[in-house]
Amino acid sequence: MIHAIQIGPVSLPPSLVLVALVLAIALLVGNYLGRKAGVEVESRIYRVLFVSAICARLGFLLQHHDAYSSTPWSIFDLRDGGWSPWAGLLAAWLYATMVVRRFPAMKKPLLSGLIAASVIWVVGTAVLTLPSRESQLLPDFNTLSMEGDQISLSSYVGKPTVINLWATWCPPCRREMPVFERVQNEHLEVNIVFLNQGEAPAKIQQFLTGNKLSLRNVLLDSTGEVARSLGHRGLPTTLFFNAAGRLVDVRVGEFSYPTLNQRINALKDGHEVGRKT
Repeated sequence: MIHAIQIGPVSLPPSLVLVALVLAIALLVGNYLGRKAGVEVESRIYRVLFVSAICARLGFLLQHHDAYSSTPWSIFDLRDGGWSPWAGLLAAWLYATMVVRRFPAMKKPLLSGLIAASVIWVVGTAVLTLPSRESQLLPDFNTLSMEGDQISLSSYVGKPTVINLWATWCPPCRREMPVFERVQNEHLEVNIVFLNQGEAPAKIQQFLTGNKLSLRNVLLDSTGEVARSLGHRGLPTTLFFNAAGRLVDVRVGEFSYPTLNQRINALKDGHEVGRKT
């Protein structure tokens, strides 16, 4: 399973790259056939994408509505990764069908573009969720706790483990810390580890105290060696390991409570969590 796409120093979610590819294919095929037919379809393709995105978000909100009850305003925070792709795909086809019924001349270019995009989406999703031949395991690195004790990451094997790479200077990291605190208190059967990147214990403690955060398993990756071994440099990045210590999902970017809770529950159930979002 592909967890992230590294372009230089930038780590991108594979789903984001796939969406960009799907849009490019839809525009390429639709515009080519539209020019041959003498109709303009580009604006309609963008509308299909807009409708698809709205319905993908609504599909996720309906599926996890209970988790949003405590923070209803977070439904508008689109950075949290809460989407239902298959709801979006269905909506795209329903909307495109309505369009071609009203404008028959758009039938071939619009539906051809959507077919090509749908094929790329389905194939791309299948490729991204294929299991890796060599599964990445929790690295056997020794880190330091806030108190200066040596902690081996491999000691967390035996329970599902979530490792959050973060720093106090990172705005999205700061925003999602209260979410992680809540989830850590609710899911005691899961190891949630906060691996700080390159900061001194005094600075970290100042941040935690100033924000009234009580977090367990705050560890120090002073040189960034552990993050490099995991292949992730962007912040925040959250890695999900099953009880056997095998990496099953990665999220680049911040979480809301519903999206983090959904992935934690999937991890506990033993699913490949990345296949659900």
